[in-house]
Formats: sequence, C-alpha cells, structure tokens
Amino acid sequence: MQKYFISEEQLANKIIDNDDVFHITSVMRSKIDDQILVSDGNKTYLVKISSLSNKMVSFEIIKEEAGNNEMPVFVTIFQGYPKGDKMEDIIKHGTELGAYEFYPVMMKRSIVKIDEKKKQSKLDRFNKIAKEAAEQSYRDRLPKVVDILNLKQIDFSSYDYKILCYEEVAKEKEDSNFKNIVKKLKKNDKVAVVIGPEGGIDKDEVSYLMNLGFIPCALGPRILRTETAPFYVLSSISYEMELK
Repeated sequence: MQKYFISEEQLANKIIDNDDVFHITSVMRSKIDDQILVSDGNKTYLVKISSLSNKMVSFEIIKEEAGNNEMPVFVTIFQGYPKGDKMEDIIKHGTELGAYEFYPVMMKRSIVKIDEKKKQSKLDRFNKIAKEAAEQSYRDRLPKVVDILNLKQIDFSSYDYKILCYEEVAKEKEDSNFKNIVKKLKKNDKVAVVIGPEGGIDKDEVSYLMNLGFIPCALGPRILRTETAPFYVLSSISYEMELK
C-alpha cells in the first residue's frame, strides 16, 4: 500500500493537490474506494479515496495507524559534498536507513562548487528525493535536507555524540571508537556524523572538529567511499538498537 506525506492543511481538508496526484492517478492507477496511507509527519492514517481528478484527490479517513518505524536515536548526516549524483543517492538510501536529517557540507576538499542562486533549487530537489524515499520505506516522519553550508557555519553544540568518520584512523587500525559510541547510545540521543568528500577530510578540519568534541572513528578495517560511509553508520546503529 502506497504512503504519501501531505501537509497539515491538506489533512484537515482531506485532499491531496500536489505532485502526488499524478502518482496516485497515473502511476499507481488508483480508483475510487482504493485505500492509501497519508501522513502529516506526526500521525499516519489509513484513508479511502472518495474522488479523483487530474488536479486533486479527496479521501475519507478510515482509522489512525500506529507507527513505530523511526530510529530510536536522531542521526544527522553531515556529508562532505561529493561529485555527481552521489548526494542524491546518500539522501535517498540514508532516508531508507533511518537518518533524521541531512546537511550537505562544503569542505576544503569538496570539488563541487554551489552557486548561491541555484542552492534553493538543489535543496528542493534533495527534499523531494527524501520525501519519495520516506514514503517508499514507510517512515513515520519526513527527514529534511536542512541546508547546504560550509563546515564552520554549523552549530554542533546540541549533539550528545559526535562521530567523525576518518579514514586515516582506519589505516592506523583503530577499531573500537565507533563501536563504543554505538554501544552507549540511548533512546532520543542526538548523534552528529561528519563524513568527508571524495578527497577525505583536511587535517585542519579534523583538528577543528576534534576541538568540538568529535571522536575520530574507523568504520571497520577497509576504507569506504564517501557515499558508502553513511550507510555503514546508519545500518550499524539500526542493527544495535532496533534488532532484538
């Protein structure tokens, strides 16, 4: 059954009148009386379609669905901005794996340069990808791609744990920091995860982050690509906290 995230206003009016209309009518080929799930990001409801048109879908609420599909901790991915479409894949699969929110971060070794005039369109695109991935994976809330920032513009003060994924400590065979942090996590903890771009993290950035309380962590004995590291982190936390 397909799930759709809608606004509080749409929920109150029991209508869908955005891009999801095309998906419901043309992709899913839904009909009157078909059932779908809708969520305003707080609660999820099983609803029955009562009317269809090219511009709007109206529905009747059948019942509230009990949701429990969120990670018990809030993991924010601070991803060094990578080349190509890698950021889109990180957001898509990171959402499926339970990330709370994302920040694409411009770092010293980031090759991509973002035109300020195009930043909002990038954020809109990223958030659309997060929405589609959240619907597909039955998330209870909609992760947000908050902003594209330079590293030193970010306030890390509110996080309970700060993980710096750093390939140099993997080369030195460090093998316990990440595991020790994951073992300590408790429900509702806030976790910041910084991952460098393709060229890695500059030593000055490492010093800066360590002064802010970040712990340099190896993610196993192998050196991971920038687009692989967030999935390793999220999967490991999910395994530790969500599988009985």
